[in-house]
Amino acid sequence: MLAAFFVSDYFPLLGWIDKFSGKTSRPEKNYKDLDEFYEGLTEQHLNPNRPKSMEGDIIDLLLQLKKEKSTPIELTLDNIKAIIMNMLVAGTATSATTIIWAMTALIANPNAMKRVQAEIRESVGKKSTVNEDNVQKLPYFKAVIKETLRFDFKSQDFELIPFGAERRGCLAIALGVANVELVLSNLLYAFDWELPRGMKREDINTDVLPGITRHKKKPLGLVPRNYHYSLEIEQDQPNSSV
Repeated sequence: MLAAFFVSDYFPLLGWIDKFSGKTSRPEKNYKDLDEFYEGLTEQHLNPNRPKSMEGDIIDLLLQLKKEKSTPIELTLDNIKAIIMNMLVAGTATSATTIIWAMTALIANPNAMKRVQAEIRESVGKKSTVNEDNVQKLPYFKAVIKETLRFDFKSQDFELIPFGAERRGCLAIALGVANVELVLSNLLYAFDWELPRGMKREDINTDVLPGITRHKKKPLGLVPRNYHYSLEIEQDQPNSSV
């Protein structure tokens, strides 16, 4: 909905069309529901009887900064809710879209898929998950993400470059990249991916929907095969050469 087409964005005088189509009321209702959700989160963290972890989370940190008044601009609860919203709404949609396009490119290029999976699995070994330290040792995997972010970029449209640049650059670029790296690396580590039965690589659709975020017009559907399970099956099978 955030990336949907609103007539008022391009023709302010025709903004009444959005009201009649319901596009204005739906975001307002969603924002109200989200505000109540964020309000509940902050109240939970303000509860002194709430069980806390050793390190706390981002909301604990923001509330601590508000209490200490150690920031140049005094933080309010509305500021904290806005930061949470930016992290959950602005961060998740773009990260998910990047992962989908990366998987689209990899499934269409089997050699690249095998190479990046081999790099991840050789580096991580028999661990259950990929962590941030592992990701730093994966140059080819990082190159895959960089190439994904370069899709459909036109050199003259610097305002549309991922994460922006200069003064308009995204402050959460490190968080956004880390989200993509951790999710995508674990998907590639834990599963072998295949196209649905009867579908060929040439059938993969790369058309996009209109909007700021480049969502795929047709959702990507892949079949995951448990990597560890397949290894166990191979190990349990008797050696036919004996």
